[in-house]
Amino acid sequence: MSSSSVSPVFSSNTRNLNMHAQGTNSPTFTPAPLDSFLTLPQLLDRQFEQSPHHTAYIYDAPGGEIISISFAQYIRTVYAACRRILRGTVPHTPIADGQCPVIGIFAATDSISYCMMVAATMRAGLVPFCISPHNAAAGVADLLEKTGAAVVYVSADRKEKLAEAFNIWGKKLPVFDVLTFEELQGGLDLEESSEYKSLPTLPAVIDLDSPGVILHSSGSTSIFSKPGYISHKMILHYAADPWSGSEDHCGEILGGHILPNFHGMGLCLNIWPFSAGLVMAVLRPSTPPIPLTPENALAGMLATKPNLVMATPATIESWSQDPAGLKAMQTLKALSYAGAQLNKRVGDTLVASGVVLCSAYGAMETGLLMPFFTSYGKDWEYFAVRKEFNAVRVPEDDGSGLYTHTYLTSPSYATAYTNAEIEGRPGCSVSDLLEQHPDNPDLHRVYGRKDDLITLSTAAKTNPVSIETQINRNDLVDAAVIFGNNRPYPGVLIQLKRNFHAELSDDAKRSKICNILWASVDTANKTSSTHFQIPRKMVVLADPKKPFALTSKAQPRRHVVCEDYEDEIRAAYR
Repeated sequence: MSSSSVSPVFSSNTRNLNMHAQGTNSPTFTPAPLDSFLTLPQLLDRQFEQSPHHTAYIYDAPGGEIISISFAQYIRTVYAACRRILRGTVPHTPIADGQCPVIGIFAATDSISYCMMVAATMRAGLVPFCISPHNAAAGVADLLEKTGAAVVYVSADRKEKLAEAFNIWGKKLPVFDVLTFEELQGGLDLEESSEYKSLPTLPAVIDLDSPGVILHSSGSTSIFSKPGYISHKMILHYAADPWSGSEDHCGEILGGHILPNFHGMGLCLNIWPFSAGLVMAVLRPSTPPIPLTPENALAGMLATKPNLVMATPATIESWSQDPAGLKAMQTLKALSYAGAQLNKRVGDTLVASGVVLCSAYGAMETGLLMPFFTSYGKDWEYFAVRKEFNAVRVPEDDGSGLYTHTYLTSPSYATAYTNAEIEGRPGCSVSDLLEQHPDNPDLHRVYGRKDDLITLSTAAKTNPVSIETQINRNDLVDAAVIFGNNRPYPGVLIQLKRNFHAELSDDAKRSKICNILWASVDTANKTSSTHFQIPRKMVVLADPKKPFALTSKAQPRRHVVCEDYEDEIRAAYR
């Protein structure tokens, strides 16, 4: 068991922290000292006064023009939204036992509108709860009940699902239309004042351990997602992320076109412009929002020309198959993947073609854990834990050499929750199984989620994600889920894309589909270990009437899917 040394996260002495000061030579951005312990609302108030002309967000207009949103323009809109929230919401949100009321945000909106909504809710002295629009109605009901939400802001396309959630819960909350940036920009002149001085005074002292915002887990390892209470202290960690790298990134453009707003990655969109002066490039504000697809994100990236880009692995893989996407990635200063593992073949090919690729390893419960946009070249899969965090290695007891990390809390470092204790110190144990670099013990790579591993009855273990990824490349496949725990060999459940469902009722067409699917499974077998080969008879087609339960990231909930298809799986093994 080894651990890194513990040092304060927030200090004016950035040299001792291996941190790099941001905005030191910027004519428009004045950084707030990291030891000032400002909450996000306080940071916005400060930057409204000190850096009003610095650019927060950019996007491309339909005609191709690049639109810049300054700090002053954005923060004024936050204040306008705050007044709307105070007028409409506060009568429904009595404060009990000193706890700030929770405001649910169940909406699919553009990034700037979502950031504005979160920031305005916090400025009103309330706690925003970012609920993934991908959640099923039962999941929404469970989350609202668990968090004790007082009201819900919803987009038009999610109202029916919210009503269904209320029916399941047996309780109805006050509902408001989610506010949008475009709407409030048009009404700014009608506001009595655009300055924060007309808003409620923020407390001089705020409990940094109290919730600032609530996110939730993806739900991949449980029936329902679990709320994650992100304290003001954790938000300070998010604010410090860009300072953990080796450069001054102030004024650089970071492409966040594909980042989900409700996720920890989306929270970065809300914070980094104001803590480090980064300019966030996003999809243009619109109602309904432009869909978050690889194609739309690539178009936005080509138009806004970012220096840095953070994207999901699925998006990067899609770009890698497009000559324009590959060229765009090659021109970047650095490309960071976040939210899941990137296929090794894709990553190796990108690095060989000149793409500067790096991980943005972290978790909702811990925040970003590695130095900001730090590349290790051909070792792009690996990451190093930031030195200010105390990561304790906990080896697996099966002799595999794999291990997990428990991140110990301290007066200067908080996690969303604690679930472990080591030598009397509380910490957060993350379920990612890690492998050590063969030559550098300070570098780690993710082998897989501990909860995802398939353990056959032969005691052989395998990470199924890479196999599923290969099968998912088939044009017929919507999603694949590997099964086989405590069985002699594995199998795969395959859910077809909707436009192929009707063909399953025709025996000839069904047989043709099975042959096409087997070709993909057979290809995956050739890259899998010999003890983890999927026999042809173990390819099970999902019933269109039993769609896979999905996580907040729109991925199959492995354990729930396997439970739903328990009879079909049992029949396949006969």
